[in-house]
Amino acid sequence: MKQTIKNGWARMIAFVQQREDATSLALTRIIAGTTLFCHLVHLLWTNAAQFVWVDSAGMGFASRPGWLAYVGGGTSNNVVFLTCVCAAASLLVALGLFTRAAIFITWLSFRALLDLNSEARSGYDSLLVNTLFLLLLSGCGRALSLDERIFRKSRDIARWPRMLLVLQIGMLYGGTAVMKASNGWVPGGDADALWFILHQPMWSRFAELPAWSFALSQVATTLTWLWELAGPLFAVSVWLRESTPSARPLAWLKRVLDRVRFRELWLVAGVGVHVGIEISMEVGAFSGASLALYACAVRPLEWRRLFTRARG
Repeated sequence: MKQTIKNGWARMIAFVQQREDATSLALTRIIAGTTLFCHLVHLLWTNAAQFVWVDSAGMGFASRPGWLAYVGGGTSNNVVFLTCVCAAASLLVALGLFTRAAIFITWLSFRALLDLNSEARSGYDSLLVNTLFLLLLSGCGRALSLDERIFRKSRDIARWPRMLLVLQIGMLYGGTAVMKASNGWVPGGDADALWFILHQPMWSRFAELPAWSFALSQVATTLTWLWELAGPLFAVSVWLRESTPSARPLAWLKRVLDRVRFRELWLVAGVGVHVGIEISMEVGAFSGASLALYACAVRPLEWRRLFTRARG
C-alpha cells in the first residue's frame, strides 16, 4: 500500500512538471488582464473607485488606509493614482509587454486597493488575485504577447501553474454549489433562487419579468446548481484527459468521461451560464474573472489546432 501511494505521488509530480507550450496560459493572461483593465476603468469612470476606496476625510467609505498610510493615506488623489497604475499594468498584462513585471505590479496594486475597504470586496476580486499570482509564477508571457515578438524566448513552460488553475475551477464551482445547498437551489426544493435574484434591483438588468418566466427560472436554477456541483468532476476530467492512469477505476472513469465529452459539455454549459448572467444581471467582473480560467482547461496543442482551422 505504501509503495502504491509512493508510486502514484511520483507519477503526479512527473505529470505536473512536464513542459508544454504557453498558449493556454497566455489566453488566461489576456482575458484576466483585459477583464481587470475594463473593471478598473469602469470604476474610475463612474467614480465608484473614489466612493469605496477613498477615506472618510475625502467623503469616501474606505475603512482603513492600508498601504496608502505610508504615502499620505487614502486621499482621492492617491486612490485615483493607484487605480490608474493598476489599470495601466493590467493593460500591459493583456498585451504581454514586460509581462512578469506587469503581472507583479497589477497583483500588488490591486491587493492594495482591495485592502482599503473589506466591505467592498467581492469573490471575483479574490479570484483575480489568485489567478494573477499563479500567472506570475508561470511563463504566460511567452506566447500571444509583445514579449514573444521582442525577446524571442522559447514558448516551452512548466505545466503545473495551468493545472493549479484548473483545480481552482473545480474548487470555485464546487464550493459555490455547496454554499448554495438550500431549498432555493437544490433539486426537490422551491428552485426560486434565480427568480428572487432577478427581482433584486441591485442585480437585475430588467425592471420587470413576465409571470410565465418563473417556471423557466426554476429549470435554470436547478440546472445551474447541478452544473456547479459537477465542477470538481470537471477538474478531474481535464486531468484524466491529459494523463494515462494506471489504476483500473481511474482508467474506466477516463474512458467514460472522454466518451461523453464531459469536458467539452461542461465548458459549453459554463460559457452559456456566464453569457446568461451577463445578459440578465449586473455582476461586475465576475464572468470575465471566471472565464479566464476556462482557457487553461484546453491543452495548448488543441488551441493551436483551433487557431489553424480558424485561419484556414
